[in-house]
Amino acid sequence: MPCNVRAKHLPYEDGHLGKVGADMDVAGAPTIRVVEFDGELYAVEGSHRLAQAHHRGETPKLVIEATDTDDDRDGYWRRVAATLPLYEFPHAFVLRLSDFGGA
Repeated sequence: MPCNVRAKHLPYEDGHLGKVGADMDVAGAPTIRVVEFDGELYAVEGSHRLAQAHHRGETPKLVIEATDTDDDRDGYWRRVAATLPLYEFPHAFVLRLSDFGGA
């Protein structure tokens, strides 16, 4: 089953994406913290790592954290969904912290 993750922002055009790729050459597929909102996953970090993993066909490790319950956040996640990239991976390693008593 595919795993879709929305990035926090577009990759910067300042060469950072290449540096992240070089780091991934050494460290391997990234681990990225995400939250779940309305059944979708949203990265709270790692937009460049997500882009590189998608481009390279690597499987990211996703750590699902608890979402902020503040009603104002609903509008934020809806804007993210409407304006920022969605990366589809054939699969991903997913760890939901709440399954282990974490936040």
